[in-house]
Amino acid sequence: MQQSNDDRVRIADAAFPKPFSYGLEFNAPAHGTWNIVHIGFKIPEAHQIYVCADNCMRGVVMTAAEMGELRRFSSVILEEDDMVHSGRLEETTIEGITDVLHSLEKVPPVVIVFPVCVHRFMGCDMDYIYGELNKRFPEVKFVRGFMDPVMQKRSTTPDQRLRKAMFDIIPELPSDDSVSVIGCDMRMDDANDIKKLLALSGKVIRDEADIATLDDYYSLGRAEYYVCSYPAGLLGASALSIRTKRPYRYLPFTFGYDAVDEGLKSLGTDIPDGFFEAGKKRCDEAASLLKDAIGNTEIQLDYTAVPRPLSLARFLLERGFDLTAVYADAFDPDEQKDYEWLAANHPDLLIRSTVHVQGRRPSRSENKILAIGQKAAWFTGTEYFVNMIEGGGLYGYSGIEKFLRLMEEAYNEPKDTRDIIPRKGIGCASLV
Repeated sequence: MQQSNDDRVRIADAAFPKPFSYGLEFNAPAHGTWNIVHIGFKIPEAHQIYVCADNCMRGVVMTAAEMGELRRFSSVILEEDDMVHSGRLEETTIEGITDVLHSLEKVPPVVIVFPVCVHRFMGCDMDYIYGELNKRFPEVKFVRGFMDPVMQKRSTTPDQRLRKAMFDIIPELPSDDSVSVIGCDMRMDDANDIKKLLALSGKVIRDEADIATLDDYYSLGRAEYYVCSYPAGLLGASALSIRTKRPYRYLPFTFGYDAVDEGLKSLGTDIPDGFFEAGKKRCDEAASLLKDAIGNTEIQLDYTAVPRPLSLARFLLERGFDLTAVYADAFDPDEQKDYEWLAANHPDLLIRSTVHVQGRRPSRSENKILAIGQKAAWFTGTEYFVNMIEGGGLYGYSGIEKFLRLMEEAYNEPKDTRDIIPRKGIGCASLV
């Protein structure tokens, strides 16, 4: 199948895993997902330094200001002369970072440096830059960030590379029979069967999203094994696993019962008798109650809400819900079985692009729509939506059950979409 040039395509006609061709893009004003500034601040005591031109700097400065974290944020401004003189870009980057660190009241133990697209375009010698910085500041751990969104269609994305770089400073420490949850921005919710089973087995759980001190951050390296539940964190989890010689489990929030069973069994913990059967029964009952409550209300969902949107689409359609559209520009290859089932059984389900320029003026229905995710809420214009990113820290049957309750809550309680949608980074501190 060919990729669509339109902003929507029937799933039966959609190319997998990338249904749409690349072109001029539109950025919907739904900002609940985390950007690289939010992610970088997850390392306690770390200082971020961005090295770029004025026009690029505006957004990252605003994010830091909105979080109330300007004390941990600095910038080095590049000018035209830095691009045209040989070696000047390296010199400006090194001297600018040096000036920033000398100007601080105390040199921070961790510094995340963010070069940009121009460093790549100009063939900048980043190894030389970091080598010189390490000589000048041997007491600092420099994390190699990168702000180059122009490359994210051809390579790993900036946030994938940043998460990996952040894990690169986690040392290999003696195991203390703990499990480290890494790579996701949302803390593991109490309605998470991973958390429940680990607790029942007496495992100490270190959740990256809950880390408060730099020593605690380093202690993530004490894990017997790692758990990653978000696709963008998988690159870093895999690299950390190889470097520290500790295994990892990749368990993204899914709505497929077989996948849940397989994922929970991979933890290697004791599982109480009847655990799976009871969980499935609770979820089926919760789905039935939700269907009774919302009837044939139209539902639309987007990829930012849960890491496996096609598994959610299949779950809802198998149970008779009126799901009409999934907003996504690409799918995880691991969702191919759900894609094939949907294409065969619900061929008219629409896949809608979130970045196509036609989406800048969405046609909105006057009928009540229940949206799952901020982007779906914006495109439909509804006040009834589940305000969630990255699966909200949920997993397993307890997670599915809670998710269905959140859907019913969203159906019954309208939200102030105009106020919520522009706010950056669900779960982050915000002064807005």
